[in-house]
Amino acid sequence: MRRSTRRFTAVVALAATALFFVACDGDPDVKGGEKSGPDAKLVTRDARPLGPGDVSIMTEDRAIELALVGDSIVTGLGPAVLDKIRDKTDTGAVAGNGFGAGIEKMVKSTVATAMSKQLQYPLSGLQDVRYENGRLEFFSKDGSKMKIFEGSRDNGKPIAESFDAKDAQRFVDAVHARMASTKD
Repeated sequence: MRRSTRRFTAVVALAATALFFVACDGDPDVKGGEKSGPDAKLVTRDARPLGPGDVSIMTEDRAIELALVGDSIVTGLGPAVLDKIRDKTDTGAVAGNGFGAGIEKMVKSTVATAMSKQLQYPLSGLQDVRYENGRLEFFSKDGSKMKIFEGSRDNGKPIAESFDAKDAQRFVDAVHARMASTKD
């Protein structure tokens, strides 16, 4: 296995591990009273087309996608990043059939599976979402700030600050409209 392939595989495996830990961090006793979200789930990427009132936005470099789809907010890697990962984790490109090739195929398959997931948050667990001071912030039903993007960066910038202001406000407006329509 070439050095660059090993390095890429290691980086993607670390990213997958980080995504898993962020998704599973729903403990209300984390520092500062922040939560990753009510009933946050790591689910298979949703391929449904956007319906009326749904909205999808991406970080400025298109690496992370955030969407309101039906009764849920979903977030995951953007399409271009997923395409690159699929290309780099193609097990059909692995040469050989020995032990090393078997390990490489297993790692690539595991990474590809993990990266095809997204985090899903039920809208019913949110009290509010706001775009303030150039940052998207989410609040759970009990009013506590959620840690949806906390600790994650995109090109050195916190992900919560990596969305275009107009896109972020469009997302907030769509969430508020959906929340208002479900109260009726």
